[in-house]
Amino acid sequence: MKYNVKTFYHKEELPPLEEVNFFHNASAFDWYGNSPTYTPLMVVAFDGEKPVAAMFAIIMRINRIFKGKLFKRCFITQQPPFFGQELPGIDIFNALISHLVNEVKHKVFLIRYDNLGNAIFGYKGFRDNQFYSVKWINIRNSLQRKRKIWDQLSASRKNQINKAMKRGLTMEEFVSEENLPEIYKLIQDTNNKKISRRFPPYQYFENFFCHYVKEGKGKIVLTRFQGKIIGGAILGFEKKSTVYCLYYWGKAKRHKILYPTIFTLYSAMKMAEEQGFHYFDFMDVGFLHKRAGRSHFLLQFGGKQRATRRWYRFNWGLLNFFANQIYD
Repeated sequence: MKYNVKTFYHKEELPPLEEVNFFHNASAFDWYGNSPTYTPLMVVAFDGEKPVAAMFAIIMRINRIFKGKLFKRCFITQQPPFFGQELPGIDIFNALISHLVNEVKHKVFLIRYDNLGNAIFGYKGFRDNQFYSVKWINIRNSLQRKRKIWDQLSASRKNQINKAMKRGLTMEEFVSEENLPEIYKLIQDTNNKKISRRFPPYQYFENFFCHYVKEGKGKIVLTRFQGKIIGGAILGFEKKSTVYCLYYWGKAKRHKILYPTIFTLYSAMKMAEEQGFHYFDFMDVGFLHKRAGRSHFLLQFGGKQRATRRWYRFNWGLLNFFANQIYD
């Protein structure tokens, strides 16, 4: 069956779509909108006049000064939702990704797709469009086990959290919109440089608060010590199923003996558990089998690592050809 696929650059132009997936719904336009850094778009597949699937993507500028194709990337994450039962997912995904490639190949230098989950599901679409893959891992904690989150922690994690609580660390939800600029600057100034480099522009932060936190689709949580904010996390909610840890940070160097990052993550997971969510998802965290750095740190919270792939396509034929030869 041939599907009609269209691209939409504005939320108002979209047909009515069921909100199934946290990352692929109309609200994402509000999240990434009104920012010079991001250009959001949605690719929708139709069977006749009926939408059967939707894929949200962002075009991101990686340089504030230069605006050409070389300085732009297209990012997509998670499997797109399908609006119906027993739809041919492989064929529809192939139509979606093929249309997206044609849409952005002259606008961006690189296309990257994260967290698709089932490699077999997207294999045909990626291969037909000359993507190459890198083995990656995803880490998530099940909140449905008989063992509570506390019992899933490693012994060292329990010891660190106990010390943090005895020294007076507390977690709170951020609810004061007028303090957003102050909180954003605090995050930028954190000593954790790796997190700071990945942290998005202020507009992204403000949009998330206004269109997700206020609507009950997410939370911003902060860790305090003696009145000062020393850590925090941004969490997205997929109905009552999954909490996605979008970003986390902590002043781990300045307050090393307080373990602010560890306390923040444990407190966020405990909150998710108490509110009845099924999973706490850290998403993709590093190369497969690399039990060091961030992956090793997160696995000590009791989660399971799952093999996945990160898919890439350079929109420069010769470079993409060599990348395919090297990685696949």
